[in-house]
Amino acid sequence: MSARHDDRLRALTHEDADFWADVVDNVLIVAVTDRNGIITYVNQKFCDVSQYSRSELLGQTHRLLNSGTHTPAFFRDMYRTIYSGRTWHGNICNRTKDGSHYWVATTIIPHHGSDGNIIGFVAARFEITELMNTKERLKIQAATDTMTGLLNRGGFNASLIATLEQCKSSADERVLVMFDLDGFKQINDIHGHHAGDVVLRTIGRRIVELVGPEEATSRLGGDEFAIILHKSLKENSLESILTRLQALLEEPIDLESAIVRVSGSIGATPLTATDTLEDVQKNADVALYAAKQAGGKQARMFSASLHKTALERAKILKEARAGVKQNQFEVYYQPILSCRTGQIEQAEALMRWHHPQRGLLSAGAFTDVFADSGLAQEMETHLVQSFHDDIAMWKKAGLPNLRLAVNLSHLDLLSLDQQVDLLSEIKHLKMDPSTFMLEVTEHMLQGRRAEKSQLRLKSLAEDGFGLALDNFGHGSVRLSTLKNLPLKSLKIDRSLVRYIDTREQDRDILAALIKLGHGFGLSVTVEGVETRKQFDIATQLGVDYIQGFFISRAVSATDLVKITREHAWEHDLG
Repeated sequence: MSARHDDRLRALTHEDADFWADVVDNVLIVAVTDRNGIITYVNQKFCDVSQYSRSELLGQTHRLLNSGTHTPAFFRDMYRTIYSGRTWHGNICNRTKDGSHYWVATTIIPHHGSDGNIIGFVAARFEITELMNTKERLKIQAATDTMTGLLNRGGFNASLIATLEQCKSSADERVLVMFDLDGFKQINDIHGHHAGDVVLRTIGRRIVELVGPEEATSRLGGDEFAIILHKSLKENSLESILTRLQALLEEPIDLESAIVRVSGSIGATPLTATDTLEDVQKNADVALYAAKQAGGKQARMFSASLHKTALERAKILKEARAGVKQNQFEVYYQPILSCRTGQIEQAEALMRWHHPQRGLLSAGAFTDVFADSGLAQEMETHLVQSFHDDIAMWKKAGLPNLRLAVNLSHLDLLSLDQQVDLLSEIKHLKMDPSTFMLEVTEHMLQGRRAEKSQLRLKSLAEDGFGLALDNFGHGSVRLSTLKNLPLKSLKIDRSLVRYIDTREQDRDILAALIKLGHGFGLSVTVEGVETRKQFDIATQLGVDYIQGFFISRAVSATDLVKITREHAWEHDLG
């Protein structure tokens, strides 16, 4: 024993030792074991906390108290430390006689004999059950989404990492499922954020009811959710679970003030022992994106072909970002002829990409670019600046004022921010909103989008923009929509023009649609006119404007000047 310890003990008399023993018994949980771990002494506090009597504990090992909380590696480390003669410190969860658990902050000190060999161990403990329970509650809170009670992103990532580790020792099927809610943003916009909160909580509750509380379920943020399927797959196939998941997402949700519906785009990927957290999240995202691109309300499983598509998309987005900086994108214009004057009075603006390897690309070849909000915003600014510069050039060239048709299908009609940006850019460059005819498709006026879309369109009309309904006849739109919306023009879809020169029924349908448009006080444009015969028939049926390859393909702003000057369009329009 060291001189320092001798100095401390020298101050204690025999009577003092009894006092300090009482102090220890009232504060510490004490046990003494021999070298083999057989308990040879416990104090009363040990008995009180463990619920075992002294006679039940003596002669036993601490395995009697094993709660199963700690791994074998935990105990191997502890025994390695104390048998090497060092003191061990740590927190241990033990089990009482009635099966409940309690935590103790533990110090185990090796007891050396006169020959220096270990003859036993003394364990001194403090009970810290409440402290550990509080830490566990805080840990759970930190990993929990307060809105839904599901795991948050951090908590879910921890579960996903643990699951991937389990994949290394088990061949059981495990699948990561990620989805977001189609139509959620509109509910927030129309009914308010409180309604959105109700939807999120309802969806969270339904997920748990579907897969059970043992599966890791998460609201990752916003309207994004994720599930790790494991035990559920032992009773049901993945296909049936995803089908039931889609069905429960589409069930109506009662907001008291209204009944709303959402749906889900779902992506899934199997989990394997070789996957990393980043791998599986990226794969599920790829599958989710594929489901959204296919129209939503469906599930997609990750595959090699989807991976290839995702790589191609990432490549084109990277090239597009560089292309915006290098001014590779240019606005082209397809002339629209007035049948009344025989002059080109309008032109539809269409984005073209001068790709350094693939040549001139139309917008259909790079639709993914418009789906990227950051790129779309950059291109919108470029678009408006191009309008400003091209209009100035046309005026300088003596061209009559052209009205520019801009298709909103590539913009988010429901985004107030984008609408405000568009208007502010136009005003900033001192352009008149009435110069623009904003085209909206029938699809954008249907389903859950309808109410919000119509509100946005009315707002745009109040700002001075002209509005046109594009692709009319391709889908279905209520006649009341034509009556209630502040439209100026109706554009008849090219599919209804293709056979008017050979099919009498098609001519009759076109005539009826032209008459319908005029009945609502709208000017009518026919798209997709490619031959002289189609042109003649359309003009004879009384259409107001004609657009198509017979007039011209989309051309640059400079070429539009040449086309307008060179063609008098002296057709018999009567």
